[in-house]
Amino acid sequence: MATYEDVTRDVYMWGSVSLALAMAHETGITPILCQAQGPLSSHQLAQQGQLKERYVREVVNALAVAGLVQLEEGTGGTDGVEARYLVPDRHRQALKTAGLFCRAISECARQFSAVKDCFDIDRPSCVRFQSGVFDLLDEWGSMGLDNMIAAVFKTPGLKESLEKGIQVAEVGCGIGRMVRHLAAMFPKSHFTVTDVVEQPLHLARQRAQGQGLTNMTFHLLDVCKVPGEWTEEFDWMFAFDVIHDLPYPLEAIKGVFKALKPGGQFSMIDQLVSSFVAENKNNMAVARLHAMGTFFCIPESYQQPDSEALGPCWGEEKARSLLGKAGFRVLGLTRSGTEDLGTTAICMCQKPN
Repeated sequence: MATYEDVTRDVYMWGSVSLALAMAHETGITPILCQAQGPLSSHQLAQQGQLKERYVREVVNALAVAGLVQLEEGTGGTDGVEARYLVPDRHRQALKTAGLFCRAISECARQFSAVKDCFDIDRPSCVRFQSGVFDLLDEWGSMGLDNMIAAVFKTPGLKESLEKGIQVAEVGCGIGRMVRHLAAMFPKSHFTVTDVVEQPLHLARQRAQGQGLTNMTFHLLDVCKVPGEWTEEFDWMFAFDVIHDLPYPLEAIKGVFKALKPGGQFSMIDQLVSSFVAENKNNMAVARLHAMGTFFCIPESYQQPDSEALGPCWGEEKARSLLGKAGFRVLGLTRSGTEDLGTTAICMCQKPN
């Protein structure tokens, strides 16, 4: 059984390796290894990636010593044969996924100082999402997207309604990967796409235009302050990992309720673990969420002194409570069905007729 000292040492050791993997992922080193037909030396990796060999060698050695990348037998030893690195086919997808998650750690490092200032009682409490975070969330959202959409479609009658043509809105679209996928799937439905920040909304619009999607419109909107003209406009609305990042989540859910037609449905996709920290003890997936929440979710949502700043581990119990206060009837809860997104769930809700 691991001692407390073992755990603290492992946190440091693997944290260091995580940063190395994030760097290898972002500089293209692990993608090159995962596509290679055979082992590659650090010189070959550097040449293919247009990188400096000495940096490539150091970071890939970290991964090789940790066992994340293999050394070709007979290389890299005392006989002086240059090390050659490879990733077996059976490990490639896992390494790509791990590299993506480690990118989140590198984004934490980029804004470490700014978030550290937020802890100070005399300094501002908010750090808004930067462009790198939107890119990360977009790439993260691509994992298991088909499984996520299949889980959303467990809401009775939703897929059939989309095929016939309904009015849909996404709250807090980011770069809009999921909504663009849905707009392509259901050309008879119209998709209204919203975000409170112009930069990701602009990128979502550009990418939709690049895909030739004509059934989408884009609006800069604060869902915590839904305008009167949006009353009872939509048949279905959804929010993907958004509600817990907002300063006033109850007001946002009330805004969604207001914008839905009577009988309309709301799919709230979020990190729905237990709301009680004692029930999550020794669950490293939840520990990771709290850690990421420290650097992303809390600083993003803490925009005002009275912001609720829920964080990603607000939990199923809190979510159900807020949905009920807003007037929704909760139809059920469906897990994503994707191991890497195991804490993600779809809370299916309906506005009463």
